[in-house]
Amino acid sequence: MEQLRTERYSKITSYSLAFGACILALFLMKSLSNEILPLVVAFFIFMFVNPFLSKCDQVRIPKVISVILAMIIVLACFFLFVYVFFIMVNTLMTKLPQYVSKVNALDVFLSDKLRSLFGVEEGQPFSLIAWMNIDWFGIITSFLTSVSSKFVNIIGDCMLVFLYLLFIILERSTIFPKIVIALPKEKGIKLAEMVGRMNKLISKYLFIKIIISGGTGVMFYLIAIVTGMDFPLVWGVLAFILNFIPTIGSILVTGIAIFMAMVQFMPNWNVVIVAGSMFIMTQMVLGNIIDPKLQGVQLNISPLIILVSLAIWGYIWGILGMFLAVPLTSVVQIVCASSENLKPIAILISTGKIQVEQYKKEKKSRKC
Repeated sequence: MEQLRTERYSKITSYSLAFGACILALFLMKSLSNEILPLVVAFFIFMFVNPFLSKCDQVRIPKVISVILAMIIVLACFFLFVYVFFIMVNTLMTKLPQYVSKVNALDVFLSDKLRSLFGVEEGQPFSLIAWMNIDWFGIITSFLTSVSSKFVNIIGDCMLVFLYLLFIILERSTIFPKIVIALPKEKGIKLAEMVGRMNKLISKYLFIKIIISGGTGVMFYLIAIVTGMDFPLVWGVLAFILNFIPTIGSILVTGIAIFMAMVQFMPNWNVVIVAGSMFIMTQMVLGNIIDPKLQGVQLNISPLIILVSLAIWGYIWGILGMFLAVPLTSVVQIVCASSENLKPIAILISTGKIQVEQYKKEKKSRKC
């Protein structure tokens, strides 16, 4: 009896210490975000580039050439993003004032509909924009200006990420042997296998996500061109970027695109309905049908846990944390699944389909 109490108290103590360590780790990650985040981003870029480097090793391309090619690919993607970013900001800044009158016209139309719906008299002033009391034009203008002014700092952070990435790539062939040698044999091999599984899983996730996000961006761009919407490049790039944020990103970009279609084409509601239907259909097909089929059962994370992780990592690292929420949660799940004491946490994080099926089979066999 006394032994059971001692074991129970030791378990409670260990779980309490683990919980406290997690809280402390999250606090440190938030406090030292400027120092930690570039290194984390560099690791995730490395996981995406690593399959390319492995292919180069298989065909016996010299290490120096493969490293140079990998860094050229990353730099080319960065400069392409900078070019598209400046085109987007310049287009928005020049055409945004034209939308002031269009938004006011939409406000008058919607206000009249709501006035008639709720029985507000004609003489009484009623305006949705005045009621919300939001200077949306000033907010968007100040946001674009602040982003442009902070772009020098963003470039500096990117240079730091590239530097980290370069050294990670240079040491990629010695990382796993060092892990195995530094730790006791069984633990070292187990840790190396766990890290290899993380690398494989996250590389696959990032690769598929880039394909799906790229397809979504291209479709949004084509839909905007076909329907005659302004800023087609903006919608394509926004759809590509925000699609990396699960659920929330796709809803956000689709909602904004439909609202701007209403602003531009009102009172021609046929175009708005066609554009909105095509945007929603694109997200439904690519996000809810093709993406899960490509991912398969590899990314076994509960949708509720994904939303919670978006909130947690978004609080810790802002927008960039929301982009990294799913891969980071996947890392946590793999780490928990590798430990006997933490396996219950891995099961709670997962979708639970495998465990539920096993439970049903066991229950059915007991009845028989």
